[in-house]
Amino acid sequence: MRTAAVLFLALALLLAALVPALSGPEAAVPVLADAMPVSADPSPAPEKPAWADMAYRHYDPTGFYASAEELTALAAGDDAEAVLALYDALYAELARIDTLSAIAYIRYCADVTDPYWSGERVYCSTLLSRTADALACAAQAVTRGPCAQAFAAHVGENAAAALSGHRPMTDREAELTVREAELVDEYNERMSDANAVTYLYNDRAWTQDMLSGTQGAALAAGDYDGYLEVWYGLQEALHAQVGPIFTELVAIRAELAEIEGYESYADMAYEQFYGRDYGSRQAQLLCDAVKPVGRTFTAALGDSPLWFAAGSVRPVLDGNTLLQALGQCAGRVDPALAALWQDMTDRGLCDIADGPDRFPGSFTVPLGAYDSAFLFAHFNGDCRDLGTLAHEFGHYAYNSMHPAQNLLTDTPCFDLLEVHSTGLEALVTEYYDELYTDNADTARFLALGDLLDALIEGCVFDEFQRQVYAQPDMTLDEIDRLFADICTAYGQRSLRDVDYTWIYVPHNFESPLYYLSYAASALAAIQIWDLARSDFEAGVAAWKSVLAADACREGYMTVLPACGLRTFTEPAAVAEICRPLLEELKRLADGA
Repeated sequence: MRTAAVLFLALALLLAALVPALSGPEAAVPVLADAMPVSADPSPAPEKPAWADMAYRHYDPTGFYASAEELTALAAGDDAEAVLALYDALYAELARIDTLSAIAYIRYCADVTDPYWSGERVYCSTLLSRTADALACAAQAVTRGPCAQAFAAHVGENAAAALSGHRPMTDREAELTVREAELVDEYNERMSDANAVTYLYNDRAWTQDMLSGTQGAALAAGDYDGYLEVWYGLQEALHAQVGPIFTELVAIRAELAEIEGYESYADMAYEQFYGRDYGSRQAQLLCDAVKPVGRTFTAALGDSPLWFAAGSVRPVLDGNTLLQALGQCAGRVDPALAALWQDMTDRGLCDIADGPDRFPGSFTVPLGAYDSAFLFAHFNGDCRDLGTLAHEFGHYAYNSMHPAQNLLTDTPCFDLLEVHSTGLEALVTEYYDELYTDNADTARFLALGDLLDALIEGCVFDEFQRQVYAQPDMTLDEIDRLFADICTAYGQRSLRDVDYTWIYVPHNFESPLYYLSYAASALAAIQIWDLARSDFEAGVAAWKSVLAADACREGYMTVLPACGLRTFTEPAAVAEICRPLLEELKRLADGA
């Protein structure tokens, strides 16, 4: 079995003036280590630097590989002091490479059309995979040599055992990993240019921006059938560009799973990538329990005009005001969050903006070499932005409050990581009356509706992906029909027997089988919200207890009950947990 860092590199990246992206390799600011000096401890990283001081330089791994070979040679001897010192130096350098990879990813997401950062993102993904593999192979040699006992005492018995069972990456796996990163890059670039796609209707070339604006509203009012034709036509045209990328990714991942000895990539992802303490069969229990909730949700609230009211909620918070609101709300949830927020903003460790060339999502990524994290958010300009920021700040809080994971052996439980974010998102709705005054109920409806939608969508996409990866030879047409069928089972309406909307979810391309973590975490966050509305401190206490758990050592099924929260394996738990939220959403919709 390959170790955690080698298997799980893309997802490791997936967790007030705005910071501009560097334009290229000539940025004249201090840099991290370039090529590692052989047999020498790397100089320590600056203590608590600002983002502007965390610069990037294309990394030459020649020295790293030489030192890894030296460690392998030392492993045959009994000089434990020299072995441990060189291992520590290599591990520190791997943390720097991991951080360089994160910096390249952040810069790339600020402008996915920039060829320099696009190239560096792909390069770093491969670099991190190969350097982690080189260190793991050298560490494996140590676990089998005279210094094994000293090494186990140094890194921990569990880490030593994991490294002892490491399987080196093959040339074919390295080749597939590079191609996978290239395809994800191609998908992001095509999606950033989605508005260039046109559909001709009544001698007029329509774009997505036109359809989403006043021109589209006028078309819908006067010619709804024409509106639907354009809507589907634009989707189909974009689908023709990115759909083949998806099928190639599925084929690549199926081959990687086969190399690892799995029948399905989904099984491999569940077991190795996400730190889940349950398998796909148990996940299907959650999916089956959510389907009637989804049907009830759509039947009762799917036609509510509040879903289209986000742009009318006042006041509209600009980027700086939004950031200040986050600090005030988070600080009232817990004073420790206020200190984290202040440190984040003082050091510029966040980027909140919009723009056609930005990655259209939001994420938080650790910067291990600096014992920091970075929050990246896509700014939409409506009341949903505060929820997005609160969500990402929940991730930021966990990264800041817990020691960095072992890059070689640890895989965190992503279901728990998402409780940190989704739970804080739910708690912040407590302050909507103060922020949005007369529009508070609309903002709250959208935030809570999105929370329930996360539960449903998380199951939809997980079931969809599990079936696709179980049959990796499916055609695009079969994939589209499958998605439509699954959506229908959850009560989501479709006017056709194919559905292309899955192409708009980047997780399907970049981090498959992740989406269930949104569903599992939403189930916990709904309970936190329900506790908080009658006893706010009780809700906060439940959230903080989940935040306090070590997600690299404990799992979802263990932590939730310990925190007084139910899991989806309890009979009727899903329906009972969701009932108060459905009732509250109905009350808000009726009141509007």
